Amino acid sequence: MMKSILEETLISFKELEQKIFRYICELGCEITRIILEAYDNELAAARDTKMYRDKGTRKTSIKTVYGTVEYRRRVYRTVLENGKNAYVYLLDEAMQMDKIGLISTNLAEKIAMTVTEAPYRVTEEIINSTCGQDISAAGVWNLIQRLGERISEEEEHSVKQMNGGQTEGKRTAAVLFEEMDGVWLNMQDEDHRKMKKQEMKVFTMYEGWDAEKEKQKRSTLVEKKMLAGMEKSAEFHEKREACIRKKYNADEIGQRILNGDGGKWIKEPYDPEVIVQLDRYHIYQEILRKISDQKAQKEIRELLEADKPDEMRLMLQV
Repeated sequence: MMKSILEETLISFKELEQKIFRYICELGCEITRIILEAYDNELAAARDTKMYRDKGTRKTSIKTVYGTVEYRRRVYRTVLENGKNAYVYLLDEAMQMDKIGLISTNLAEKIAMTVTEAPYRVTEEIINSTCGQDISAAGVWNLIQRLGERISEEEEHSVKQMNGGQTEGKRTAAVLFEEMDGVWLNMQDEDHRKMKKQEMKVFTMYEGWDAEKEKQKRSTLVEKKMLAGMEKSAEFHEKREACIRKKYNADEIGQRILNGDGGKWIKEPYDPEVIVQLDRYHIYQEILRKISDQKAQKEIRELLEADKPDEMRLMLQV
């Protein structure tokens, strides 16, 4: 292909860029095919032949960030502990080829990040023009549903582990800050008809602020992790607690501080020792709601920003 590009008459740089991009993607797919099939041959030669019976190769494909890779891999028959036969691909296990359908994890992540900023149709155009792919808006939607199902399964598994006393968390923290809020979303049914709004619950946890990053005007939250869902409050709190305990040893967290807007569901923490308080935004909002005098509003905000709670309380009592 490169030779054919060089032999062409003068074309615009835009066309040249597009042709070279397609060539690089095709080359990347071919290199990947060669490497995967070579790995598969090595695994075949080194396997336990008594445990894994070679049943021949099967053609498959995987959609990657540089195009669709088509290759052949061996399938093996093995016997499980219960005596039943099972068919496995040693290549997939050895390379930890985690996929969403036939889509690689890298591509799935790129699609998921894009769809948070753009509609499905726009995401389709962006992915097809930058990843050597041919995916439809419906295909993007299907992928997002699969990702959601997988995430939900992982969250439910974490809750079961927590309730069974099998949490994985080992990290400790002197203080863990938590934030919870509700976002009301416009909803549609399958026929795109308007439905009643639903609240999406959003949880964020972090250990504090990075002073050096603040100087660089970058994201400053340390060990930030988020969780979102449309569940009832009790179920969401369970998932929130499981999310915390998957990372932290809850008994070794010195103090947990939960900031929110004062909503009833937010005041139902899984851990009764959590300190629940209004976040700064909603404190300002309450000042505007409860105090009509603008001069007093300004003075109270200044005391709050100067971290003078005692003086602020005295002023409020006047």
